[in-house]
Formats: sequence, structure tokens, C-alpha cells
Amino acid sequence: MAARSPSFWLLIAVLLVTGIMVHPSLAAVITVPIDVALIVALRWQAHREGRAAEKALRVPLRRGFI
Repeated sequence: MAARSPSFWLLIAVLLVTGIMVHPSLAAVITVPIDVALIVALRWQAHREGRAAEKALRVPLRRGFI
């Protein structure tokens, strides 16, 4: 499918842009999955940074005699 001619992809792009200009809610339908993916990625990264910060605050326990 990726081997199609550039005019095929240009036709798809023109149809999308025309659809967005004619019916703006089409833009929302197209961008909602992208927005959701970005929100999930942002929450995942914040979770990782929070865990790293908590791990940095913990004092390592030494077992046995010092």
C-alpha cells in the first residue's frame, strides 16, 4: 500500500483538507485520537518522573553492622 504513487497520497490530503474546511467537526474527529494518545503519553511520562523522584528521596537501608 505504501508503494502507491504520490498523486494518490496528494489526493487523500486534498480530500481531508477540503473535508475539514467544509465540515470543521471532521477536524475534531481526526484529531481526537491524536490528543488522547498525547495525554496518555504525558501521564505515563509524569508517572515515570514521579517514581524516579520518589526513588531518589528514599534512603538506602543498610543491613548488618556498620
